[in-house]
Amino acid sequence: MDIRTYTAFATVAGLQNITRAAERLNQTQSALSRQIKALEAHLGVRLIEKAGRNIRLTPAGEALQARVNAVLQADQKLHALAEDMSRGSSGLLKVGACSQLIERYMSGFLGPWQRQNPGVEIRLEDGGGPELAQKLREGHLHLTVSAAPPMLDDSIARVQLGVLGFLAVGVPALMPDPGAGRHIELGALLDQPILTLNRRHASREVFEAACRVLGAHPRIALESHSPHTLFAMAQGGNGIAVVPSCTRPDPERLSCRPIALRGTPVRFDIFAMWGSRAILPGYAERFIADLGAHIRADQALPEPEMAPRPGWLHAV
Repeated sequence: MDIRTYTAFATVAGLQNITRAAERLNQTQSALSRQIKALEAHLGVRLIEKAGRNIRLTPAGEALQARVNAVLQADQKLHALAEDMSRGSSGLLKVGACSQLIERYMSGFLGPWQRQNPGVEIRLEDGGGPELAQKLREGHLHLTVSAAPPMLDDSIARVQLGVLGFLAVGVPALMPDPGAGRHIELGALLDQPILTLNRRHASREVFEAACRVLGAHPRIALESHSPHTLFAMAQGGNGIAVVPSCTRPDPERLSCRPIALRGTPVRFDIFAMWGSRAILPGYAERFIADLGAHIRADQALPEPEMAPRPGWLHAV
């Protein structure tokens, strides 16, 4: 049976509408109907039936849908493997990431990696976690690197690359006394105006979740897409910046402390993410593995506020 026939059935099963499926496949409704009937004749069972203006899968169609999708994924994987072999593991990889992760990790990683993988072209796009996830779903990106946005569904696969915390950054006069420890309690910060990243960043949701645990409402003085803007405002004494720990404030001008909630450091995971139905080429899998190793090596450096510890308040 032609793989195009299985593709036709998978599309009809997903949309449950012959008209929309035909438009998606760029063919006529009659041609699509003939393909479905041919598949039913080949398998000896009815796969779809009418349901008003739409169609629905029969019990046999529902039972076979997952198997057909597995056939299509196997076909994609075979073609991806053949393409890798024919192109010498070369190709284009479009990667989205937030500016903080690009500055901290990509800047030192990409040059050496591309020298070791000269046939792979990397195109980076800066953006926030939720908007990058949407571009991933729409096929504009192959891969994203960020904190997982809220309401992440099973259309996106992911693998953890590292763990980040939060830093309180401000002039010493505004910073609360951490006492004997290194961490500043989140509740002690909220007496001051808060300078924070905007909601384009998935880390903002983690910060707000920690505030909800306290039953607190921070007084937001500035929302920005750039941590550098937050640092400039903090340096002017306009509030305390709350930023992910991958950022790099100027230690000569600003005081910087990791943030805890009731004694537990506030942390969140960062992931590589891609479409769960996509078959990643070998060079994309190498990119993910090597970037994860680079990030974990960076986080293993002697920076106490970055070192993972047991008992985190761990938001995913």
